Amino acid sequence: MLSHRYYSCSASYMNPWATIITMTGLYILGLFWFCKRGKTACLPVPDSIFPYQKRLKQLERDLSYLTVDDVNIEITETALGQGFVLPKTENRFKQKVCCAVKMSFPIPSKSIILLEEAARMARLDHPNIVKIIAVSKLSFSVLRPLIVMEWLPGGSLSEYFRHYIREREERERSTIKLREILHILSQIAEALKYIHNSEDDYGREFTHGDIAARNVLLTSIDISECTAKLGDFGVPVDCGKFPIAWMPPEVLCAAEPYFNPRQESDTWMFGVLIWECLTLGAEPHFQRSIDEIRRCFKLPDKGLACPPGTPLDV
Repeated sequence: MLSHRYYSCSASYMNPWATIITMTGLYILGLFWFCKRGKTACLPVPDSIFPYQKRLKQLERDLSYLTVDDVNIEITETALGQGFVLPKTENRFKQKVCCAVKMSFPIPSKSIILLEEAARMARLDHPNIVKIIAVSKLSFSVLRPLIVMEWLPGGSLSEYFRHYIREREERERSTIKLREILHILSQIAEALKYIHNSEDDYGREFTHGDIAARNVLLTSIDISECTAKLGDFGVPVDCGKFPIAWMPPEVLCAAEPYFNPRQESDTWMFGVLIWECLTLGAEPHFQRSIDEIRRCFKLPDKGLACPPGTPLDV
């Protein structure tokens, strides 16, 4: 036989007036604390927490006259090349201007590097330096920069050597004369001279930091009539990818290699560019390790041997 037991439960409830008094007291205590310490609680976030905040604001002011809304930039998915830092894609500006765009991954350090490169290029106005057209407005809020630059249909000098000379049969190769190579080099020399004679707002000298055939862009594939322009300023030292073959001896032979671009290092890199041109696009120090390159600096040629057939007056 089943038996059922019933238990009586009772609960006590606060009086509504007691609830109101308690909540009012908590509100007064919170208000008192906020009046005493709220000013320090609402201070701006220090730069030590977000180390790029101050620099980002400065870059936004420097590039404000080039800033445009992202809706004004139409991007196609045609990849043009892969540099040491960022991919490039072919794009068409809404104002019917064919251009090139450089984008960064949403990583603060890499984004700041690209924006600093854009700020340097925007201050320079020379016929042999690639021009900045615009910077997307979201570059400074979501930290994914999108830099619009002039489009040079001839591609890079290294691509020209590879596609029209080194990858073709001997009878199909394009003919290139020494005076045409010297004409291109003279244009880059003029651009480099202009850069080294320029200064920023603080009186610091400008440098390029990555002079190589891959960063020399051509207005046309007709090498005899094209204009050569220098682009892609700076080396992304935080990406772990150094253009070792172009580095000067004082960098590679240091106990801990660290590259801080200087005008002297630009001059050394320009010498390596001359070697690239005279060898029609050969890779300097091909398949050599950093230790092998260091040993080459102790040889009479000081690194790279003079290309065969080079005139004595060059």
